[in-house]
Amino acid sequence: MNIVDLSLTIDNDCMTCGTPWHQKVQIQQMGKLDEVGRNTHSILMGSHSGTHMDAPLHFYNGTAGIDKADLAQICGEITIVDFSHMGAGSIVRYEDIQKLRVTARMLFRFDWWKKWKTPAYYQDFPYFSEKAVSSLIEQGMLVMALDTPSPDTGNAITDKNDSPNHKKLLESGVTIIEYLTATDRLFMDKKYSLFALPLKIKDCDGSPARVIAVESED
Repeated sequence: MNIVDLSLTIDNDCMTCGTPWHQKVQIQQMGKLDEVGRNTHSILMGSHSGTHMDAPLHFYNGTAGIDKADLAQICGEITIVDFSHMGAGSIVRYEDIQKLRVTARMLFRFDWWKKWKTPAYYQDFPYFSEKAVSSLIEQGMLVMALDTPSPDTGNAITDKNDSPNHKKLLESGVTIIEYLTATDRLFMDKKYSLFALPLKIKDCDGSPARVIAVESED
């Protein structure tokens, strides 16, 4: 079985979106084998640290948290879209979407993960126009997986009144998976199933997730 791990490693150097209120990752040892007979660690991190999944509660009060995520919707055959030719500041437009075969689960590869842990990661990453997102939703997309920080422009990260694509996707029942890595290990001539499992955290707006792609054997 060929498994591609699309998950970033979470460590104390894990980048966050840069807002002052976002919790930095802190992983610290609590128990030591030679002192208490076992190794244990404390883990302090935000709900959107590293490779993660968004729940509707991320932008809408009174809606479903990540513990209500529909795993049957999230996991299954996925369509890979190679947008790795799109550089910094690129916009995926409606016309680009019309060239695609839209399915329930879509993974968009930009190879932006290669900028992880550099200042460029949060600067001018490719994003989607609102019309492009609306077209994907109208054609039945239920999962949007990305190797970028967001389907919205980077300016939206620090503007509480922005993020129109996030809002449109989540209110339409689309699961958003962000911060994927190693998407260049997915080949366009192969078929894959996606398995993305968030932590089952009650009434939380999102969760880090272990995300893998499994190559179909047929």
